[in-house]
Amino acid sequence: MLSIPELVLLVFQQASPWTWPTLCLLSRTCNEIVQPHVWKTVSCNTIDTIKKILPHIRKHADYVETLRINTLPESSVSDLVREISPFKALPNLTSLSIRHSKIPLYRLSSLLAKLPQLKEIVLQECSLSKNPLEVLAQCKNIESMAFNYGDILLPEGFDLSTAFSPWTRLRRLGIIWPDSSSDDASRQFQKVLTYSQLDLESLGWSGPSSRIYTILGVITRCPNLKRLALNNWDLPGHVWTQVRPSLANLRAITFHRAERRLANFGDRYRVFQACPLTQHVDLKGFRVLPEHFKVLAQTATTLTSLTLSECSFKSDGLRHVLDQCAVLDRLRVHELQGSGSIRRLFQNGPWACTKLQELTLSKISWSGTNDSDTTVKDYLETMWETLSKLSRLRVLTLCHCRRTDTIGLGIHWFGAPSSLEKLCLTGHVSWTEQDLAWITEHLPWLDELEYSNKEMKSPLQSWLKKNRSDVRMIVSK
Repeated sequence: MLSIPELVLLVFQQASPWTWPTLCLLSRTCNEIVQPHVWKTVSCNTIDTIKKILPHIRKHADYVETLRINTLPESSVSDLVREISPFKALPNLTSLSIRHSKIPLYRLSSLLAKLPQLKEIVLQECSLSKNPLEVLAQCKNIESMAFNYGDILLPEGFDLSTAFSPWTRLRRLGIIWPDSSSDDASRQFQKVLTYSQLDLESLGWSGPSSRIYTILGVITRCPNLKRLALNNWDLPGHVWTQVRPSLANLRAITFHRAERRLANFGDRYRVFQACPLTQHVDLKGFRVLPEHFKVLAQTATTLTSLTLSECSFKSDGLRHVLDQCAVLDRLRVHELQGSGSIRRLFQNGPWACTKLQELTLSKISWSGTNDSDTTVKDYLETMWETLSKLSRLRVLTLCHCRRTDTIGLGIHWFGAPSSLEKLCLTGHVSWTEQDLAWITEHLPWLDELEYSNKEMKSPLQSWLKKNRSDVRMIVSK
């Protein structure tokens, strides 16, 4: 039966990516259909991965469209590049990412010379002996680039106003500009950004606050900007009035602070008022007030994704978004402060965002120190009742919840949406047979279960592996 292409395609569409290599072994038809998808994206994050890939990558080179290399020693990267370089490299590769890895410049230049079709490249935290703008100049079809700008200057006599001219299709630019850059390098790159005529749709920036007016100039010259990510620093509130006319088309906003001390979001919330088309918001390191959430909910009526990391805010403020942003499909909250704060998030009735597909709540205090088990059970019932109405929920993460009782999170009492594909529960106190039996019977689409090894005993793990062999079990770190 697995020689029928239509049947194989149906099985493949229902299978998880981690099972694809196994599907390739079932029949020749399975191999022909699945193999291109297995090799479409190659991620090399460990030395063992390189060793497994090297004997096969030439054979499957035509399938590779994306190559990612992350945190690998120079020798391993050189082995991989040497393996794919002698011929036409990877003829259909359009995206190359090398992060936190060393690669000899001559090998990188040789590889790029054989990739005229390359459209996206990331070179971050890579040691290069040549300015990245010179290294990438041979790839003229690049539409998206990200790199670190260090202390390596462009050659003397180089026309700084034409530094970005080789890439007429460039629409997405990401730059990490370290505080430690020399004065000469900083001045040169300021001129490059000031003189260059960029028409960007996406700008990612991580750099010293002293370069504020350089980045301000780039923003004001890019009226078609749809994504803005400012990492490690942010524009002061009074500056937003100058750039607001250029933000009308923004769809995605990312503001991350590197400092541990929280900053008041202050007048920065006015950026929401200037961006009625905003769909994605990602904040880190801010103190966000209820009125800020209220403005976001009232203005960004098309908001689909909200991420809050290491932010200080109250559940009541976040409820403005949950009660008004009906199309929200992803909510990630990393650390919600205050005793019993998660309880307040679920009380006062169901959420308006019934189309939510991904919910992550981590490092959260579940209940107050004086709450009885009966009271906590009532809180749990409220939570599961709210979640049960989210019929499209695919990913649910309740991670590192700080508990004061001994009764667990009670998944078998109140249930969860049957649509779940990934479930992570830690801070659960202890898993019971009832929990796992309920999961086995009521979550038919579950693909991954993440848990704490301290909270699930070995016999229970073995029981679940036997009764739901299709579920991939992951031990939380």
